[in-house]
Amino acid sequence: MKDEVTDKLWKISSGLKFSSDYLIPIERGKPISPANLGSGFQKFYLEIGSGWGEVAIELAEKAPETLFVLMEKKIDRLIHTETNLKARKLQNLRFLCVNFNWFFTELFQPESFDEILMNFPDPWPKKKHTKHRTFNEDFPKTLLYLLKPGGKFNFATDHNGYGRQVIRILRNSYSDEIKNFQYKSKRENFPISFFEKENVSSSHRFTYIEFEKNS
Repeated sequence: MKDEVTDKLWKISSGLKFSSDYLIPIERGKPISPANLGSGFQKFYLEIGSGWGEVAIELAEKAPETLFVLMEKKIDRLIHTETNLKARKLQNLRFLCVNFNWFFTELFQPESFDEILMNFPDPWPKKKHTKHRTFNEDFPKTLLYLLKPGGKFNFATDHNGYGRQVIRILRNSYSDEIKNFQYKSKRENFPISFFEKENVSSSHRFTYIEFEKNS
């Protein structure tokens, strides 16, 4: 990618205006180490596209020893998340107001996270738009860069085509770099998102995918 294009994309990605005590400041050329965002945390968790924050908040309440980092580009959703954080007085959650698709490896230091969640990303259902999906052939390289050895990735979608694409990519191209790869139609002992609650009785079929990075 040419430097001028990269510069333009970075400005777009980081140009969303939002201020909060929970917000992580970003500066190009200075990747974030989650371990420096607070003391006393034993694990570090990243949610890519956190929506209204309900899943991460429930997880954070149950795991005070874990620091949760949320990436979300829609400001109204971050305001909603912040309101709930303050109401619950949670101190183990931070967020980034950023369009995340282009600069994961510039934002974070390698092997930063014990777990990463990608919960119901935009499936871009029209065939001509599938190229815009975040999870493409190269995306697992980013996940493996971000995860610690033995770290876990969780993915959920209600779009059958997207689910099949993710399974195919992981099975065909990354089987030597991951372990405990599985996919299923139900996910137990995990917070239920607003999206799942709204669609659980409809014709939606959910696909849940997970794997661990080799140690």
